[in-house]
Parts: sequence; structure tokens; C-alpha cells
Amino acid sequence: MSEFRLLGPVTVCDTAGGLIAPSGPKQRALLATLVLHAGQLLSVDRLVEELWGSAPPVNASNALQAHVARLRRLLPAPGHEWISTLPTGYLLAPGRASTDVARFTRLSGQGRAALPHDPGQAAQLLQRALSLWRGPALQDSRHGPLCTAEADRLEEQRLTALEALYEASLQCGRSTGITAGLERLSADHPLRERFYDLLMLALYRGGRQAEALGVYERARRHLITTLGIEPGPALRARLEAILNHCPTLTPPPHQTPPPSLHQHPSPTGRSHPSGPGRPPGPARSRGDRTDLMAPPAPACAADPPALTALTGPAASATSAGMTGPGASAGVPAGSPGGAGLVAPAGAGAGCSDLTGSAGPTGSVGLTDLGGSAGFADPAGVAGSADLAGELAHLRARIEELARDQQDLLRRIQREQAVH
Repeated sequence: MSEFRLLGPVTVCDTAGGLIAPSGPKQRALLATLVLHAGQLLSVDRLVEELWGSAPPVNASNALQAHVARLRRLLPAPGHEWISTLPTGYLLAPGRASTDVARFTRLSGQGRAALPHDPGQAAQLLQRALSLWRGPALQDSRHGPLCTAEADRLEEQRLTALEALYEASLQCGRSTGITAGLERLSADHPLRERFYDLLMLALYRGGRQAEALGVYERARRHLITTLGIEPGPALRARLEAILNHCPTLTPPPHQTPPPSLHQHPSPTGRSHPSGPGRPPGPARSRGDRTDLMAPPAPACAADPPALTALTGPAASATSAGMTGPGASAGVPAGSPGGAGLVAPAGAGAGCSDLTGSAGPTGSVGLTDLGGSAGFADPAGVAGSADLAGELAHLRARIEELARDQQDLLRRIQREQAVH
């Protein structure tokens, strides 16, 4: 069965497993538009606007007809007429053909639905969904309003699926193996607070509390500088929980170790997944290919697709032990606009359940992947008097730094009011 692939360069996978790639950007945009509106009549005017915008050729209808004719010759034809010409436009009849967009939507929806009660199964489904992405949606085909709007919608769905995948990984007890991917995502999408939230939890569980607090400060500074707003309630609640060492932040018990993960470097330096099944056949016509936009690989159950984490430089790691006022604590003493780390009102008053866990971790758990969960293992901490003393000193120092920064912010505000 043929499949139209839009999650990356626009191509068609024929029944023999070969790839058909339209040769030019107009051909790709035309195919993508017809596939996105399969079974619907698209008028000549809408297609002309999609391909040429406000500067169509002199005889736009004839130029469009020529592109449609070339596309008809390109598509696999045995027993099926893909594109019909009607009095006012064109219509693509998909027949039994599928799309990678439909598969991604189905798998990601199933993964999010499974997340509250079976995070292991959710992670597998979300990994399979994200492995379908081979690059930006509708790559090199976003010339008009129809494809642009659809590409933006699909990118939002991809980010939502990534958030759910990292949440499933944390619910399965994994933290140390996913921080690099979350660092990359929070840097690429600095206004998306959920990535900061998940990164803070992963760092805290990995025994890197100072860095977790630094992530909050970075998020707050960026939000204030860019939008003029403070972080939302969820991120402020996460900060409060970390400052108070809430027990709800500790991971669930580990069970069976997950399968090993494999990195597949790409020409751009990003890692990308290798999915199950045989590789696709060669493209029958020339088409641009890019590196795969890989999801992270926080597998929670046995034998998932071999996927990798989004790679990228992690934030500069700072020592958990603090020896000077603000130095090497990962918590800057101030920032433009007075956006230093400020604990939310009521910090220290109590803890809320911020783990996101709403059910069992599934039949198969995760290993710690070699990470030291100093802050996430109270029993281990209690077994070492020296470590317990260091942790108590660290917490007191962090709280002292937070108070100092609040005092500094108030002084700056008073000075600004005077001048």
C-alpha cells in the first residue's frame, strides 16, 4: 500500500517500498496541498495562491495544469487515478493510500492516553510516533498559507508528543539519560515552560539541585525579558518543591533495566533514530533529504524502536557544593530587569505532587543509567552522615542565596524608584 510522507521532505512510498520524490519545490508544494486536502476539491485559485502567492505567472491556470500533469506521471499509476480534473479545480483521491501524518496522529494520541496509567506503554507509542519524523513537516514545501498553517500545526503536535514522552520517561524513573535532550529543547523553545519544568525535575532527581534552580532562573529571566511576565504556576510550584525537597519529587522504584540506546550521528551533528523494518528503496526522482528530527529515547519497556535522544550541549554543569556567594551555585545573583532567582510566595509552606505520576510504571521499569540520584534517594542519603551534612549545608546555602537575591531585587527597585 502506498504512503504519502509529509513529516519531512515530501515523498511517496510506493507499494514496492521505493521512494518517489517530486523534483522541484512547486511539485512538492502541489503534492503536499492535494494530500492534506485529500478527497476535497481545491479550486484553481487556491492552488495558484498556494504555489505562487501574490505574484502568479501570466497564464497561471495553464502553468498549474502543467504541474498537475507532471505529478500524475510521477505517482504510481497501476489501477488508480490519483488526481481528478473537475470544472473548477482538482481533487486527489487517496484510495487505500495512507499518510505518515495519520500514523503519527494515531500513535501519539494513543501514547498520551496511556500516560496516566501505563507510562511504559506510553513511551513506546510516543517513540514510534516521533520516529516517523524525518525533518521539519512539509520541508521545502511551505510556500503558501495552506501548507504553512499545516506545518505549524504539526510542529505543535510534535512538541506536545515530546513533552509527553519525557514525562513518561520521568514517571518510569529515568532522569539522568534525558537531561541533554531537555536542555536542547528548552534552548530551542525558550518560551515553552513545560520543557523547563521537566528539565528541573530530571536534574533534581540526578542530584543536581543547583543546576535545577539555575534552569528556573534562566526561564524566568527569558520570560521577563521577552514577554514581561513571570513564570506560570506550574514552574513556580516546581521551584518551591525543589527548595523544600518534597518527597513527591523522588522517582518510582526501578524495575527491569531498559534496552540499550544507540546513537546515529547525522551530517548536522544531531542524532536520529533508526526505526524498525527494512530501509526504504531509492528515490525514483531527485529530492532533497535532511537529517532526521529525532525524538529522545527514554524507553520504558522492552524492545522499543531503536531511537535516540535529541543531542546537544547540556547547560554548563556547576558543582552542587557552593563555596561563595552565588559562585559555582548555578544560580546567578542577578539578571537584566531584576530577573534573579526569586522563590515564589509560600515557599517552604508545603509540597504538592509534581511528579505527574498517576499510576503504575508498567510491567517493565527503567534503570538509572549509571546516574547518581543523591537527591532522589533519601534512604541512601540517610545512610551517610557526611553526605547528609553536606546536603543540609547546601539547602541552607541555597535558601540564603534566594533571600539575598530578594533583598538585592528590592534594593534595585528602590533605587530605580528614586531615580
